[in-house]
This record gives sequence, C-alpha cells and structure tokens, in this order.
Amino acid sequence: MNARKIGITINLRYKNIQAIASQLARWLMDRGIEVFLVDDVEVDGLTADMKTLPEEDVRSIHLDMLIALGGDGTLLRTARIGAPNAVPILGINLGNLGFLSEIEAHRLYPSLEQVFLGNYIKDHRMMLQASLQREGKVIWEICGLNDVVVHKGSFSRLLEIYFWVEKDFAGSCKGDGIIIASPTGSTAYSLSAGGPVVHPSLEVMIHTWICPHTITARPTVIPSDRHCVIEVENITGEAFLTVDGQAGQPLQKMDQIIVKKAPCKAVFIRLAPLKFFSLLKSKLSDPETRYE
Repeated sequence: MNARKIGITINLRYKNIQAIASQLARWLMDRGIEVFLVDDVEVDGLTADMKTLPEEDVRSIHLDMLIALGGDGTLLRTARIGAPNAVPILGINLGNLGFLSEIEAHRLYPSLEQVFLGNYIKDHRMMLQASLQREGKVIWEICGLNDVVVHKGSFSRLLEIYFWVEKDFAGSCKGDGIIIASPTGSTAYSLSAGGPVVHPSLEVMIHTWICPHTITARPTVIPSDRHCVIEVENITGEAFLTVDGQAGQPLQKMDQIIVKKAPCKAVFIRLAPLKFFSLLKSKLSDPETRYE
C-alpha cells in the first residue's frame, strides 16, 4: 500500500490510549505519512503534529486508510466513517473480545510493515442503511455495519411491532423489540436474541425478535435485494431506533423504519484470509473450553 494520508480513530476509555496513538502517529510520520485523528473534538495528550479531522470532512481529505485503536465498538464507529468514503480499515484490538479487529496490539508495527509492503487482502462487508420516516418524510438516515434495532426504553412495557418485507406482511409481535442484522452483525445482539450465525461473505439480512411474548416467533433470513419495513403501534413509554448500539433516535407512534442493504460496503484490511469458524469458536465459546 502506498499510503500518504492515514486517519486514526481511538476510544478514550482505554488506558494509555493517547500515548499509544501518539506513538503510532510519530511512527507513521517518520515514514512520510500525513496523520489525522478522526474525531469531532480535540483530544489532549496527542502529538502536536497530528491534525484533528471532523468525521464529515473525511471525504474531502481522501484518506488511504483508517486505523481503529480500540475494541469492536471503535471498529463499528470507524466502519460508519470509512464505508461511505471507500476508505479501507485496519482494526487494532485493545479490548477484550476483539471479534472484528484484525490485529492484537503487540503486533501493531510488524503488521503495518506488512501492509505497506502490500502483503494484505481486503475483506468486503455488507452494510445496512436505516431510514426513519415520520409523516411521510425521512427525518434521519444512517448506515451501520452490525444491526438496526427497535427497542423499548427502561420501563417494562411491551412494544407491539408490525413487520413487512417490502409489501409482504411478515407478522406482528409484542415484545421488547426487533433486530435487523447484517451477516457481520449476526454474531452480535442478534445471536444473543436467538438469531442464526451467518457467514460474513453472504449478503442477507437477519430478522430477530427481542423477547417476543409468543412461542411462535422465529428469526428469518431475508434476501439483501429486498427492504424491511417496521412500525411500532403502541408507544406508551419510550421506544428507540439504534444503529450498531451507538447512534439512535427516539420513536413516536406510527413512525416507519426502512432497512435495506446500504449502497456502500465496509472494507477491512486483513493479513490472511478470514478463518470465520475458528474465530467464532475462539471468541464466542464458553470460557471453560476457550483454550482447548
């Protein structure tokens, strides 16, 4: 990779993250690379030569790569930044699970050397696009890597949700909410709600009810060339639309949520082909068997 401009995203909750980011920025600058911290606020404790780049300005800079320093949450945020701008992403795991990240922190610099030598492959992942419509107008639209979720607030009141696949009524259910997941997101919230594991190379959407008040509700897999329509009929407390568990909007009765395959894809840099099922076992197996 002939990189000239690289963006870094960080999660300030991690210990010594400013020092790690500053050291990385200096290492990149010593190789003639212009480095940007992609954030909407100034962060103290970073090298003075690292410029702050607001998320909305990423397209105008034409970055060659984004490096995500953190855990899976940091990588999800970085995917929402990078995918619409066709910027490949290298994930560096500083967290515990690190299901999405490619590299552990202790391998950061040798791995970057391999990337700059061109010894890498690109892993393309389907994204979801969610549109919130109120009274016939789109009031919020966003892309996400993992999932689009409609869920209740803090009070124990069931939501009555109606669900269509395009104009085909797919059912209604009272419960805590509904998840529309991508294949990448099939191992996240959807999995914990009883949804299937789907290989990330596929392009489908996975519909899963959250705590349905029925014994007949089942998850379904939907072709990616269709779109899903969700309506909540009885908001007596709080209800929210969230994307990747990070961005969200409160809902009102009769709001419509349209979920479909996004026009962009997230592109992850990998040093070797993904061994999905080995990764699944090592990251999501029971603690007693994780190190067999």
